[in-house]
Amino acid sequence: MMTEFENNAIEVMLTAGISEEHIQRQKKTFIKAAELEDYYDPVADNEGPSKEIPVQKISGIKGKEKLAGKSVYDLFMGVTGECDTEKIKEHLHSLQENGLSFQQVFYSGDFNLEPAHQLQFNYYQEDDCYILQEQGLHRLVAAKMFDAPYLSGVVTVYELNEANKKLYAEYISLKELLRLTDMKGMTLDLFRGKNNF
Repeated sequence: MMTEFENNAIEVMLTAGISEEHIQRQKKTFIKAAELEDYYDPVADNEGPSKEIPVQKISGIKGKEKLAGKSVYDLFMGVTGECDTEKIKEHLHSLQENGLSFQQVFYSGDFNLEPAHQLQFNYYQEDDCYILQEQGLHRLVAAKMFDAPYLSGVVTVYELNEANKKLYAEYISLKELLRLTDMKGMTLDLFRGKNNF
């Protein structure tokens, strides 16, 4: 059964021109874990401010591991309790007052590059995806719900470290084996130490 907030939010979005199909698709759009940093290295020469980060390529949020596997829809509607409901209401109010075109452009505008509002992203070249760094969950979730094409922010570029990726894959396999054999205490740092990495 849908909550009153859910009903009102859907009505506002439909009235603004967001399709029912897009809204329902967000129930199957999940936030991914941000483990990529375990096998990528930062590139010395970063892109700096970027106004065109494709929203569909933003797949996870660092520091919010408990969000992994949660849907954009549930985060937006407050089902998980992780997203600031008041901030989501502000986005809905702006959508209602200013229209869909304004709201979509807002996410890729200079507002997001101002120091107080600046979003930070890591871009992982080989995986061709972005990970939001800690702050800006409500903005990302609203941008995805409102089908915004871009979200602006500062980007740090990372390149794949093949040796670390192989090591990480071995660590995950060993971790699963240890879980199955009920052994505890193995961490990635310990595993790296034992393998002289």
